[in-house]
Amino acid sequence: MRRWLIALSLAVIALPGPAAAKPAPAASAVDIRTLHLFAACMADRYRPGLRKLLALDYRSRGYDHLLRTLTDEGARCLPFAFGKLGSADVLLAGAFAEQLLPSALDGSPLAKRVAYNPSRPPVAARDEGEYLALCAVRTMPDDVAALLATKPASEAERLAIAALSSRLGPCLRAGAAARVNAAGLRAILALAAYRLTSSPEPAARPSGGGDRS
Repeated sequence: MRRWLIALSLAVIALPGPAAAKPAPAASAVDIRTLHLFAACMADRYRPGLRKLLALDYRSRGYDHLLRTLTDEGARCLPFAFGKLGSADVLLAGAFAEQLLPSALDGSPLAKRVAYNPSRPPVAARDEGEYLALCAVRTMPDDVAALLATKPASEAERLAIAALSSRLGPCLRAGAAARVNAAGLRAILALAAYRLTSSPEPAARPSGGGDRS
């Protein structure tokens, strides 16, 4: 069976210093768009599984196991009905998050759903990339929504990323520097937007006066 490999680059959030790696070469527009077509097919066929996946901590064994299980089961979603899809996990998860985000928003604008609400459980950043992405979604929700509305690997996406990237500085922790390629930035922003909008709603307070027994 022919193996069809999509070489996709990682999002790099690096601390300054000798360990800071050179960003991987960007994937082609065809590769990126094909990944999103794969994610759309997966969302149609395996939506509950994708929701379960994105609710897990990506650092856990359970996340790795479920991601592999889903992508193995989703072989029928591969283009041309053959081959194997290879991708950086963050890009694949980000594409899944984009597919699930509209239902999580349920018709509400992103800005309304991600506004800080002290009655909601806090959403903690698990790494530097999440810190940047959560901050960007909270402080620039309209710009993030505009980016996610563009076609992946398009000129419109490039312009939206350029506008947003120039204002990411305040979302970096002190002493950190970010080098993020377009596909990686889109992915981590989609994941942050989905995580914020899918967090549990605060329980409604009962109306009226308390216990009447």
